[in-house]
Amino acid sequence: MATYLVGFLYHEPESWALYHSGIFEDFESSTGIFVDAPSKEEAISWTEKIAEALLRRANKDDSLDWKALGYKCWIEEDPSASNWSHCLSFFQSVKVGEWPNLDAMGTLAYDKWVEANGLKYS
Repeated sequence: MATYLVGFLYHEPESWALYHSGIFEDFESSTGIFVDAPSKEEAISWTEKIAEALLRRANKDDSLDWKALGYKCWIEEDPSASNWSHCLSFFQSVKVGEWPNLDAMGTLAYDKWVEANGLKYS
């Protein structure tokens, strides 16, 4: 069993609405999760389920299809050298088949984490 940092894209309702109003060009949010899995493929497969659940919860719409919207997951091969190196402690850790706290994964949760850790956006 290995631990993988799996990143994924999704969208939140505010940025989605601004995108469709022509105000934003980029509506996607990204986050990650550490997944204990026997393989990269299994880590990605489980994260796809988490990503869809987060997308649906954030948008309060259980009909949203994460894959049909064109979203993907990826493995961060070297988390400490990634763009997320400053916030690795924000990401939850789960095993394949275990659900994270979805409420602690979105932008609002990240904003609270930034504030609690005395960080600033750059």
